[in-house]
Amino acid sequence: MEYIEINPQIELFINRHSSPTWIIEDATIDFIDLTYIFKGRAYYSINGTVHEVNQGDLICIPKGSRRSATTDPTNLMTSYALNIHLYDLKGEDVQLPFPLISHIGEPEELHSLYNELTFEWLKKNKGYELKARALLLLILHYYFKSLYYKGNNVSIDKRIQKAIRYILSNLQNQIEVEELASIAGLTTAYFGTLFKKYIGASVKEYINRMKINNAENILLSGEFTVQEAAYKCGFEDIYYFSKLFKKIKGFPPSRILLENRRSDRQEIETLSK
Repeated sequence: MEYIEINPQIELFINRHSSPTWIIEDATIDFIDLTYIFKGRAYYSINGTVHEVNQGDLICIPKGSRRSATTDPTNLMTSYALNIHLYDLKGEDVQLPFPLISHIGEPEELHSLYNELTFEWLKKNKGYELKARALLLLILHYYFKSLYYKGNNVSIDKRIQKAIRYILSNLQNQIEVEELASIAGLTTAYFGTLFKKYIGASVKEYINRMKINNAENILLSGEFTVQEAAYKCGFEDIYYFSKLFKKIKGFPPSRILLENRRSDRQEIETLSK
């Protein structure tokens, strides 16, 4: 399963600050318990097995599990607890593909997302449920990136992130490696080495791939010709663009326009019947 078309619903969200006598009574849960340990230590019994969890751990208890919990009275647990329901687009239950216990660490990005979710959940302004669900999807994406998607569990150097943001904001322009190195505050040689270490491709390869992805989106809109798409992505040479597009995508850019026309004809024929 790709876990792209999922619909999460929050039953309960709480920034939990446990007392020495805090407990979760033993019961079978009808939701997914997704709890991130912000500080301290706790002991969760899941289907009869006791698990010790500590700062930076994520607990993912599937729906239908028997669960109870206590905290270490000498090291009180603080956590972000989400009781959620997860469905596919047909309304069928979906379980998360995470281990019962994972160590996530203490990433700033994750803390920021939970802080914003806490803020929205407690304010309860009109429409807060929609914002809370959007934040939950971002939190789930972080966990998928860390625990499920292959090759995406390494934090990217902030200097490389800065260069990537510049690339994605300037796909219509010519982008030079020297320019990116300057933005990152690095020498050109070291920037190239660091970029490949984190991204797994050279700077030029990455720029070309992003430009071609952008061109594909432009063509899929059905609003532009191949030449116009090429120009909008910073390519002056239409032949080079077409050759590069086919190399990266495996088919020529003109195929998208042909498929768009075919789809339009079929729609017209269907409506005329």
